[in-house]
Amino acid sequence: MKYKSDFSKINFFIPLFPALIISLIAIFSGDPIEMVLAPIGILILFLSVLISVTFFTTYYEIQENLLVISMFFYKTKIKISEIRTIKYSNSIMKTNFYKPGFHHKGIEIVYHKYDDIFISPNNRDQFIEQLIEQNPTIEIRK
Repeated sequence: MKYKSDFSKINFFIPLFPALIISLIAIFSGDPIEMVLAPIGILILFLSVLISVTFFTTYYEIQENLLVISMFFYKTKIKISEIRTIKYSNSIMKTNFYKPGFHHKGIEIVYHKYDDIFISPNNRDQFIEQLIEQNPTIEIRK
């Protein structure tokens, strides 16, 4: 079964942060406003397209014995039998290196010995239940 990534409203503001920084630098440097607006518009457009394309290509699929995680060009497969722990996560700050999720509410999956990944399926509970059906030894942490 395929699950899309959940989407947080915070992601709408991500393109605005670099634009704000560039605007502040330009204002204090004394450049004409026309020289500032064009790069800011291009930057916002580029980041918005990148976030949209990445969001629409992100999904998590539970196959027979695999969890397939796909995000734009990134694709990984995890054997469900190797998943040790699933931890609910609601924090904006994540310690995971791999974060193919678009919402701050998601789950951390620990597999192998020390590998972990953060994902944000749109129906967390159903997703976890389906994983537990295939591997009942998974430890759930809230």
